[in-house]
Amino acid sequence: MKNVRSSTLSFAWRSIRARRTEFVASFLAVLGGAILVTACGVLLQSGLFAGIAPQRYAAAPVVAGAAQSVTADVPEGPDLVETLPERALLPAKLVETVAAVPGVRRAIGELSFPVTLMTPGQGGDGTTLGHGWGSAALTPYTLRAGAPPRGPGEVVLDAGTAGRAGAGVGSTVRIATADGAVPYRVAGVAAPPGADALPRQSALFFTDERARELSGHPREVVAIGVLADPGVRTDAPAGLAGLFDGATGDTLTHRVEQALAAQGYGAERAVVRSGVERGEVEFLGAAQSRSVLTLVSGSFGGFVLMIVLLVVAGTLSLVVHQRRREVALLRAVAATPRQIHRMLATEVLLVSGAAALLGIAPGYLAAQALRDEFARIGVIEEGFALSIGPVPAAAAVLLCLGTARLAVWAAARKQVRIGPVAALRESVVERPDIGRGRIIGGYVVLGMAVVSLGAVVAVPQKLAGVPAVLCSMLALTGIALLGPRLTAALARIAGTGLLRRFGVAGYLAAANSAAGSRRLAAAVTPLALTIGFASSQFYSQTTLSEATQYQARAATVAPYVVTGAGGVAPDVAAAVRRVPGVTAVTPLVSTEVVAVERTLFDESLSRSTAYGIDGAGVRGTLDLPVASGTLDDLRGDTVALSETEARWLGKAVGDRVALVLGDGARVKPRVVAVYRANLGFGDVLLPSATVLPHTTDRLADAVLVATASGTDGPALTDALLPLSKDRPGLAVSDRTSLQAAQDAQTRSQDWLNRLLLAVILGYVALSSATTLVTTTTARTRELALLRLSGGTRAQIARMLTAETTLLAATAVLLGTATAAVPLAALSLRLTTNPVPAGPPWVFAAIVTITVLTALLAIRIPAGRVLRAHPLEAMRTPS
Repeated sequence: MKNVRSSTLSFAWRSIRARRTEFVASFLAVLGGAILVTACGVLLQSGLFAGIAPQRYAAAPVVAGAAQSVTADVPEGPDLVETLPERALLPAKLVETVAAVPGVRRAIGELSFPVTLMTPGQGGDGTTLGHGWGSAALTPYTLRAGAPPRGPGEVVLDAGTAGRAGAGVGSTVRIATADGAVPYRVAGVAAPPGADALPRQSALFFTDERARELSGHPREVVAIGVLADPGVRTDAPAGLAGLFDGATGDTLTHRVEQALAAQGYGAERAVVRSGVERGEVEFLGAAQSRSVLTLVSGSFGGFVLMIVLLVVAGTLSLVVHQRRREVALLRAVAATPRQIHRMLATEVLLVSGAAALLGIAPGYLAAQALRDEFARIGVIEEGFALSIGPVPAAAAVLLCLGTARLAVWAAARKQVRIGPVAALRESVVERPDIGRGRIIGGYVVLGMAVVSLGAVVAVPQKLAGVPAVLCSMLALTGIALLGPRLTAALARIAGTGLLRRFGVAGYLAAANSAAGSRRLAAAVTPLALTIGFASSQFYSQTTLSEATQYQARAATVAPYVVTGAGGVAPDVAAAVRRVPGVTAVTPLVSTEVVAVERTLFDESLSRSTAYGIDGAGVRGTLDLPVASGTLDDLRGDTVALSETEARWLGKAVGDRVALVLGDGARVKPRVVAVYRANLGFGDVLLPSATVLPHTTDRLADAVLVATASGTDGPALTDALLPLSKDRPGLAVSDRTSLQAAQDAQTRSQDWLNRLLLAVILGYVALSSATTLVTTTTARTRELALLRLSGGTRAQIARMLTAETTLLAATAVLLGTATAAVPLAALSLRLTTNPVPAGPPWVFAAIVTITVLTALLAIRIPAGRVLRAHPLEAMRTPS
């Protein structure tokens, strides 16, 4: 047995060396797949287990904070969880509860709120936050100069902020919060250990009493930092000892959890973190980053896995198919099907195993590069660390090897089942038909694509892009399964045109393509996949973005918009209402809410985009068609739902709906209106007075202003001039500025999709090129035989040009059709225009790159083959 294995390995290695060109395509396909799958696995693992290292709470070994999520119990299966977009808070009374826990030396309630230092150099390199001086020990900040703040008009600046502002002890600075800008005397300058400021945030310290007033939540805290007694174990150690200690609860973290749970703040309402997980409490975006990274890597990884499976399976199937003559000869000399399967499997596993192992290290580097790009475009928080471990690498190797083994088994199954004589006959003349199972599977997948196309017009508008892209992918998969039959039919149809354009060379090209339909399908599929996938992904996003702007523009009738740096304070809207000539004013406060209701599909949680507006100022500023009720009644304990949301939740005017606001506060307002769905203004409208206190910064995004005839923008600007002195960046502009703000909200998502699209396209383009090189090189004997039959190099080159034309035209036709049909349905659904939104040059670039890939990948190896002497080429193994 040992000798048999050794002989098999030796034979497989010699076969690989003799067919290096053929196996290069398989090697590169698996290598690229391993890199992408490893990268996606690292990102997914990081979304589940990684986070951001603490900065502000570096000196507190244990930190407690409010849970930044909503959880719904599911009797069977995992609980449903939705993250909160705003900062959730804990009652300040819990500080005393934590302080009483054995082992706690001191418990410190943390207040944190956005502020702006209105001097040159404001803002620094990150966020500027205000705190109470009593929480300075959590970092710890220590005074470099001056004294702590002792009155409501004093403040301590961190050294970095003081240096940028040119302020020192005794200076006067103006600091703006949600309540306006106020002058403060600099009482001192403080700094964290070894630096002038923290890397990602600047700090201003007020007296604890003043900080409570400025935070807007005097009876609540952002977090509770715990300073432990000496020798107290704060968390379980690593390894088996940690499992034992975690089970017995002999850690300070567990004691604090129990103390909070006894006050009704269990795991669903409060979290207690230690180690690197403290960053989840400190940074609001840490939990959101984990959620986003998990979602993005999961969905992107699904697309990557499907494309890798298609590309690797297609490439390996082509390699095995091109060796059908060799397999037939082996069958003729008494090789058994098992021996042939073992030979092919050994070859493929050697190549795929080497490629998968070599792809691991670049996969980890690719994950780091993707993480950096995600942070740069604002998808995740800067400083989010990756979780590095062996699981993604092991999963990538197993998936790639499993796919390769299954592909080579499926490709060789038919060749080894038939008799030796039939195998020899089929090795000379390729049979155009494909298996019945493959045909049935192809038509089933195409039927699923039709169902997805119908779903584009059936699902809510905000979800319509999902079935549109799915329809394109299913159609491409169906075409890949039916490829030989479809390409043979297209080649026969194109024969007349090729004959007219290229003469005899065109006739040969059409005949070759029809007879070699499997080879043509293997070349067309990745090219069509490139065009179809890239076009559907890109233009579905641009169409959705344009539809959002289109609907927002249609609903916004206010001629003027008041905006500010970072937002608009609540009293600005009141001041605008007092300006002569102003007829209607409504602030816009964007947030998200979670409905805690049974939905149409029996889900307990439903997350929706929401806006806070003023019902009294809707007329003249917003035109949202109402199906029932009236938006004028939107005040107090009320809510308005879009038709989509009302149908989803099963609610009508007069019903109560249980909602969780952005910071976790629970309300149950009465539905006073159901309006037509509008992508620009979300699915839930609440009174701005209800939403504002439950946002992190307590600022509106903008204020819409309607005026009487004769009142213009400059007059409104002059009237607001006194306010602008205390409100940084306050400005009046026309309503196009509102659209610009909404563009900024979707820009990160657009760049994310383009980035991921570029990664996948690079892999598909590489695989397409290597596949075409393999198919062209495998025709060495065929082209040499044409030379020996009297064909000149020019005639054969003309024939190859005709074949390339047919190949590129088929790929462009199929790729464009699979993208254009669902995109047209999506555009009609969202904008009543069948033409998708977006720059046409992107599609032209996709097609050009694809065609050039086909042209170069065929002509370059073909030129090398034609330069060789035909007799020498005939000796090349088939």
